[in-house]
Amino acid sequence: MTVRAVRRTSLVDAATAELRRLIGEGEWPVGSKLPNEIELSRMLGVGRSTAREAVRALISAGQLHSHQGSGTYVASTTPLSDLDRKLRRAAVIDVYEVRVALEVEAGRLAATRRTADDVSALRAALAARDRAGSPSALVDADIALHRAVVAASHNPVLTDVFDSFLDAIRAVAANVVTLDTPRERADEIHQAHHDLVAAIEAGDAGAAAQATRRNVEHTLSQLREPAP
Repeated sequence: MTVRAVRRTSLVDAATAELRRLIGEGEWPVGSKLPNEIELSRMLGVGRSTAREAVRALISAGQLHSHQGSGTYVASTTPLSDLDRKLRRAAVIDVYEVRVALEVEAGRLAATRRTADDVSALRAALAARDRAGSPSALVDADIALHRAVVAASHNPVLTDVFDSFLDAIRAVAANVVTLDTPRERADEIHQAHHDLVAAIEAGDAGAAAQATRRNVEHTLSQLREPAP
């Protein structure tokens, strides 16, 4: 039997663990900027090279991201999985195509499995989407509505997969909402969301799937167009 000797935790590992703890406990929320290298080394009681390596370790783990000339920012409260990192590097169109596949099936299932509580949640989410007064508010409300549809499918695996895509979906949605959408098409998308909720409430799986596709067809066609 081969037993490996237990090694003492290095200063870099200890500093990394402390930064991860501080981030996890909300000392630096997602989106906030970390203190500079000198300040971090002072706070942690280590040398600048140790603080630098700890920051690099968290960048590799996906918890921090660095903007040259600006600083280092918190990207996630927890280390990212391999899937999370792949999704963040994925092309917008690839992420959106997978989202479509997930949501069409979620709509079908929701129409056959929704409860009274699910219908109430969907109506509330739809009303919040209708009230959205800015692009960022629309992104949040739209994702919340589609998350409610997935929840109404009552498939825990589908819900977990959708949730693992949330950061990537939000990034795609932020790009999509800036696309120049004619008023007529915007009205169609608005109506398609209402039709989706109505189809789920009525228990019509086919109509729910159709409404989901209507929601995304225009966006997919724009994303697939080659850049000018």
